[in-house]
Amino acid sequence: MDVLTPVRFEEGQPMLLGGLRRRHEYAAAEAGIAAQWREFLAAEPVPGRVGPELYGVMGRADPTGFEYMCGVEVESFAALPVETGRMRVPAVRYAVFAHGGAAVSLRSTWQRVFEWLAAGPYDSAHTPDFELYAPGADPLTGAGEVEIWLGVVPRSGAE
Repeated sequence: MDVLTPVRFEEGQPMLLGGLRRRHEYAAAEAGIAAQWREFLAAEPVPGRVGPELYGVMGRADPTGFEYMCGVEVESFAALPVETGRMRVPAVRYAVFAHGGAAVSLRSTWQRVFEWLAAGPYDSAHTPDFELYAPGADPLTGAGEVEIWLGVVPRSGAE
């Protein structure tokens, strides 16, 4: 398998995201996330949505599982129904990776991204990392332009 490297680095801007948040155990994550996307897409639109992009956001990982949010950028949290998940994404530098292939191979791409992080000159910024689905991309199939955005900071002693 080829070494995965970022296609570029981006200075991310702060964002407010609204959507559907769920916790997934690693063993059942693939099926659970697909079901979560189906539920989220069926419930659209999200009030106050900004832009056509979709976000699949990873967070709060521990040895047994992680939290995942299917979401969109919103102007503010004020118009969101009480049951809608909310997430603040701070400004941070991102290593951006291209994902090619089906949605079922996203887990493999994420693993390769974390291998790159472990071996390179960066540490995690400990901010939400996310999949960015460009307009027209399908989070259920992986068709279209999908990128993984990983928040990074220079590793101590690295230039």
